[in-house]
Amino acid sequence: MLAILIGAGGHAREVLDIIRDCQANGQEIEPFGFIDENIDAHGRFIDDLPVLGDFHWFSGRDLREFAVVCAVGSPQICRKLAQKAQTLGLDFTNVISPRACISSRASLGYGVMIFPNVVVNAGAFIGNHVILNVGSTVSHDSRVGDFCNINPGAHLAGNVTVGEGCYIGMGANVIQQVSIGGGTTIGAGTVVLSHLPSDITAVGVPARVIKTPLNSGFPLD
Repeated sequence: MLAILIGAGGHAREVLDIIRDCQANGQEIEPFGFIDENIDAHGRFIDDLPVLGDFHWFSGRDLREFAVVCAVGSPQICRKLAQKAQTLGLDFTNVISPRACISSRASLGYGVMIFPNVVVNAGAFIGNHVILNVGSTVSHDSRVGDFCNINPGAHLAGNVTVGEGCYIGMGANVIQQVSIGGGTTIGAGTVVLSHLPSDITAVGVPARVIKTPLNSGFPLD
């Protein structure tokens, strides 16, 4: 399989390293190039892989030869790129580090990126286009919605629910049976001890809400 990375930034370079680790480990996957909408990057080589162009590069090509992964850290941008790729009829691939520990009882969507030293335990559900970054953990029966970015060293205890498009900051901890609404941002090092609504930003130990949508009615701490 020829893998194409959508995006050519730092996150994409890290995903490229995982693809190469998978290839060295015997997986039938070969990195082919980057797709990026920044015209100034077109034709350049990044970590010895070419930036092929933007989405127009796929025009007239046999799309069955390729699978793509949206290697962008922002949930909002990742969603837009994935929707564009899906409109073109492109297939998505998962990129899972050989150094991750994924339970055979866990469920994974498509377009998932799982970095080294990640642990996903029994009964966990990982949605489409989710990033589980270095050293993050998802405990039993937790659910991570589509387009979430779980940053390095963040930990979700058992039976946690993280809604679509959340950004869980580096080193954050979420205790068992807590739900976090879609589109919410959890700051680095935050400890989440109770349910949080959608589209807010929470930071601190314990978590306190510092930003809400206009007219949400949710109190700021």
